[in-house]
Order: sequence, then structure tokens, then C-alpha cells
Amino acid sequence: MKGQNSRFWARFLVLAFCVYPVAAAASLLQIDISSLVNADLTTYTHGYNYPQDGGPLSVAGIPFTLATISPSGHTAVIQASGSAPQTFSIPVNLSGVVTVYTLLDSAFPFDTGSCGTTIGELDFVGVTSSPFVYTLTEGVNVRDHYNGIFCNTVTDVAGTANFSGNVRLDMQRITLPPSFASDTLVRIDFKGYGEGDHGTPFVAALTVNSTATAAPALSSAALLALGLLLGAGGWLSLRRRSRA
Repeated sequence: MKGQNSRFWARFLVLAFCVYPVAAAASLLQIDISSLVNADLTTYTHGYNYPQDGGPLSVAGIPFTLATISPSGHTAVIQASGSAPQTFSIPVNLSGVVTVYTLLDSAFPFDTGSCGTTIGELDFVGVTSSPFVYTLTEGVNVRDHYNGIFCNTVTDVAGTANFSGNVRLDMQRITLPPSFASDTLVRIDFKGYGEGDHGTPFVAALTVNSTATAAPALSSAALLALGLLLGAGGWLSLRRRSRA
């Protein structure tokens, strides 16, 4: 009888650990922007120092794959116009997006990078959530890609990939409002304000942090109740066998 009780409690503890919930890990997913690229980054000031053929590269632990131009394999970007406002809609269509990482800077020939000028924005559009607007301001979260005579200071970026020739790609970490965690991020609208000599932004890559691929889990209370019910069933079965 004592041996049976020991085996029962051992099985019960194993069951409890098996059904107790483990926090679902989010997934880093890269967004393909290749259908929207309109500029060859290698033609910019010292741009031939950027990774070619898509990279890939990692900035502060976040993976990115750069868009390319075929057949050369040159690094390509979505470059806003410097002479008029312009919008590019980047399709995403992922649920549970909580954070977005961008590689984004400004560039010549439409930029002398006037620090303090708001030069564009990123609009995050969901199905039910109100659109979230992330503004791009020279010297705050965006600056010229070339460390030269233009706006070179920045105060609010999450990391920077530096390359030879004094060129770089800054990474912005954008935390979306909580409502997007249970919504679908349909698209990201990248807008340039047409500021011309004050700054013209470009997007080189996008990676999102999403819980969409995580398997749904029961709540802690439901799993604990399930474990207790199974354990009680095992205990009653053991009592019946003992009486027999």
C-alpha cells in the first residue's frame, strides 16, 4: 500500500508540472519590403560599404534581411521624396504584434539633415485598434546615414550598425499600444513630409516581434484545476484497487 501511494504521488507531481503553463515566447519575424524599394543605397555617399545581397545583419540582437535590387544584389531602400509628401503602405497582416524594429535613416540627395525637424512618420494600422503614429525627428530618432556634415546626433535609437566609410544604419524600437497584442497589424504606412533639405527618410528593413506563432495556452487556473481533477481520479482509482 505504501509503495502504491508513493507511485501515485510521484505521478501526480509529474502531471502537475506537465500541465502547469509556460509563458509563450514571442517570435521575431522579418517583413519583406522588396516590392516597394525604389532606391539603390550603394549609390549614396559611401553606400558601397553597406552589406550586399541582403546581408543579413543583426543589430543589438535583432535580425534583419536587407532588400536588394536584382540582378546586382545591391542594397535597396524605400526612399521618400524630398520635394513632396509621399506615402508607402507596407503590408504586414500579422496578429499579436507588440514591438516593431526598423532600420531607418535619412539620406542625400534630398537631405542636409536639419536637427530638430520632423521629417516623416510611421503609421501602424490594425483591424480594430486606433492607428498609432510614430513620428521621425532629425536628431531624435533619425539622422543622416553618413557621418559627415549633416545632422549626426541621435538620442532615441535602440542600436546602430556601423560600417566602414562612416556610414551606418540606426535601429528604432517601437512599442505598439497594448490593443495591438490582440489585434492584427494590417500595414505600416511610411510617410515622408517632403522636407527636402531639412531631411528625407528611408527604410532599409523591418522586423516585428509577434506572438502570432505561439500556441494558445490554458490559463493557470484552468490548468491547475485540470491537474487536480486528474489527480483526484487517480486517487479514487487507487482506493478502489486497495479495497479489492
